[in-house]
Formats: sequence, structure tokens, C-alpha cells
Amino acid sequence: MIDTPGNGPRMSIVMPNYNHGHLIAEALSAISSQTLLPFEVVLVDDGSTDDSLRRLQALAVGRPWLRVHALPENRGVSHACNTGLALVRGQFVLFSAADDSLAPDTVARAQAAAAAFPHTGIVFSDAAEMSADGSAKRVLPFDLPPGRRHYSPGEFVGLMQRSFFYFHVSSVWFDVGLLRALGGLRPELRWHADIFAAYAAAFERGATYEPGAVAYFRSTPGSYSTGRRGAAQVAVLRAWLAATREPGWEGRRAAFVAAAIWPEYSLRGLRVLLSDPGYITPRLAGRVARLVVWTKAAPLVNAGLRERLRGLRTRYRRSRSLPPS
Repeated sequence: MIDTPGNGPRMSIVMPNYNHGHLIAEALSAISSQTLLPFEVVLVDDGSTDDSLRRLQALAVGRPWLRVHALPENRGVSHACNTGLALVRGQFVLFSAADDSLAPDTVARAQAAAAAFPHTGIVFSDAAEMSADGSAKRVLPFDLPPGRRHYSPGEFVGLMQRSFFYFHVSSVWFDVGLLRALGGLRPELRWHADIFAAYAAAFERGATYEPGAVAYFRSTPGSYSTGRRGAAQVAVLRAWLAATREPGWEGRRAAFVAAAIWPEYSLRGLRVLLSDPGYITPRLAGRVARLVVWTKAAPLVNAGLRERLRGLRTRYRRSRSLPPS
């Protein structure tokens, strides 16, 4: 751990790792190069069978902010993240995969946003990705007005109604106390556990947008969030609906429903939705229909036209957004 300069909140990072020993040095180097170091990095090794622990012992030298916690067996990403969540001592936490890479000012930007809005549920930034070998990086900005902006819970519901987007959770900082109160990342939601928690936190205490505080997600065919999900996805979608029906979640479920938040826009997802008619609204049905059609049509549209359509959508959405406060 290190002292956090000024009066800003303590920013913690939890890094789950399973057999990414060959990439950990790159991820930790990006953290070491931050314009503002995090308060701590808790690296949870999830029972790796490669040389991760040996590499980590060497990498920990000279990094007092790095703590390594080794699990005796592989339990999955959500369990590793929840283990780290229980260990951190900061006010805000970022879950950064061992093959992600932070932009140089990610921590500084996120801390400034959290200091400006200390009661926010999350601080989030734009989507960002890099190639499998890390040589190519790009930021995919959300269709939001430039500049920092806090959305109250009600404003965030309105934003999702007008300009729906999925969180890129590698660029989302959670309020630690709130996330613990929400139950952390639910293992039964598997690859959707992080976005479910991000939306729930935003609906509970609002969301603060900080452009540029990005973490680059390494896009590979076998990665946890982009790999093949198959029939298991149906069980995960049913678990999503079940989570919103739990006692005490009535207000949060109402926000999910009003904002038309659903993690899969496909005919398969629609069939699961039919098991919970109370979750379906005209807005969600229309969104599912549009995105199903676009998913089928997009490969037939040339790249230039797709880019122009995205530009038109961005200008339209920004024109409908609330003015910065």
C-alpha cells in the first residue's frame, strides 16, 4: 500500500489471474507507470498451474503497493474477484484482468472523478480494447457529451432509455462498500456478473462518467467474456432474472425494467425473457427486435457505411443528452 496524495479517495485494484503468468509483467508495468499510483493492488491467483506465482514473487520486489493472495485451487473469476473485494482497504475498486493494460492516467482520472462525486455508485469510462499481442489499441467512446458528468440514479435510467450501452467493466470503478452490500459479483451470473453489478450500483447511487480513464481489454477468441458460451448462457440469463426477483431488490428490479437492461439481444434471450413477463416492456421488446435485425444485417454493410451510421447515431444521442452539470 502507498499513501494517496491529497484528500482523494483510496483507489484499489483487484487483479484476478489464472495462468496468465506470461502477461502479468505487462499489466503490472502499466500500473507502475501510472501518473498516480493506486493505493493498492491485490492480485488474486486463482490456482494457476503455470509459473504465475514464481513470476509474481519477482515482480513484487520494489512494488510495496502489490499484495499477492494465492488460492489453493481454481474457483473461477467471480470467486477470485470477491476474494479480492473482501481484502481491499480502498474506497473504490477496479477489477483489472491480468491481461488488461491501463492507460497512463487511468487512476488519476478515476480518483479525481470519485473525489468530485464521493457518493457515486461507480466511476466509468469508455470502452477500450487492444489486439491479442497488445500492439494495437483503440478507444471506443460512448455516445456521451465530452467532459466529466455525474448521473443520479434517475438520470442514469433516463440515459439508458435514450442511449443504451453496455459497460466495459474493465473501465468501471465500484464503490467498495456498496458493492459489498450488493453481494459482490454473483458466481451464478458468470460472464455477466460484472455488468449486472455495475448496473445495480449505478441504479442504487448513480454513475459518474470520466472520459479517458480507460483500461484496454485484450480481445482474444478464448477470453472469458468473448468466448463461446453455448447452452450455458440460458442458465445464466435465468439467473439474471432470478437475481432481480430477490427480496429487497424491488427498487433495483424496477430500474432494470425501466431502463430495459438485458444482457443478450437475441432470439435465445427473448425466449428466456418470456419466462418472466414482468421484465418485458415495449421498450425492451423494441430494443431486442432492432438489435437482432442489426446483428444479422451488419455483416452485409460495408465498413465505411457502418462508420457513417455510427457517427450519425453519436451526434443524435449526444443531442438528446442532458447538458453537463
